[in-house]
Amino acid sequence: MTHFDFTGFPRGWFVVAYSDDIEAGATKPLRYFGRDLVIWRGEEGAVQVLDAFCPHLGAHLGHGGRVKNNHIVCPFHAWEFDGQGTCAHIPYAKKIPPKAKIKSWPVQEKNGVILVWYAPDNRPPEYEIPILPEFGTSAWSPWTPNILNIATQPKEIIENIADKAHFPVVHGTHVDHFENEFVDHMAIQRTAGVAYPRQGGEDHFSLTATYFGPGYMITKMDGVIPSLMLLATTPIDDENLDLRFGVCLPNLGEKTAQFSQLYADNLLIGFREDIALWENKVYRNRPTLCDGDGPLGRLRIWYQQFYE
Repeated sequence: MTHFDFTGFPRGWFVVAYSDDIEAGATKPLRYFGRDLVIWRGEEGAVQVLDAFCPHLGAHLGHGGRVKNNHIVCPFHAWEFDGQGTCAHIPYAKKIPPKAKIKSWPVQEKNGVILVWYAPDNRPPEYEIPILPEFGTSAWSPWTPNILNIATQPKEIIENIADKAHFPVVHGTHVDHFENEFVDHMAIQRTAGVAYPRQGGEDHFSLTATYFGPGYMITKMDGVIPSLMLLATTPIDDENLDLRFGVCLPNLGEKTAQFSQLYADNLLIGFREDIALWENKVYRNRPTLCDGDGPLGRLRIWYQQFYE
């Protein structure tokens, strides 16, 4: 039985892979937004994403397809397609059929991840994902990458950014300060309090968590160790998604990898606490709220801008 009485996906930039997942010359099948896709990295390094099926006889380019220069080659009859989805070469034909094209997806590669722009009406991208000045420098670690498959809708996950009351109940976090701001395509949470890691101890923290659109969030936190956290949700279909999260810490020498993994492990515990709720609840279009709840209504109004 479905837990949702709505279908469809919000418009925006969504992470479909970590950069390290796709080496030069590599191809990989993907399934997101209820569609089969193929991602590949050309020999010059640029990443491309197309719908998966060849317009010729329907072969899946992500299963057996190969990269030739900066084209992807169909494993069935060796038709070649460029990054715009246009057939560039057919080895046994003198003319390329005008309809020999595949849908191409706008792609960005930033901050160690690969994002595609989803819009059901094919409108062009409306905002940019900002570059993190810390990421990729010797002063900070790379992401400690993780991915979880969750049986829920992105709407459920993004509502955490306005839900102050669940932090002490679900995660045992004491909250001293909590506020939200909604500006254009950004939803911002500013929080301060005390976290109690499952490994023991206390972490007096303050953070700013910012969603850039409906599927990509960066958290900058000051605590025992300053940190950056990536959280990205990408819908697979109407009831399942991939949640990617990573931790980036200042370079602490030999202990950097150890502390990064400890941070990631603690985040994983927190996500599993949330998942137990997300996968077993229903979505309330008209929830009964009290005066201590966060600005859920403002969040939902903000979120609605990403739908048709």
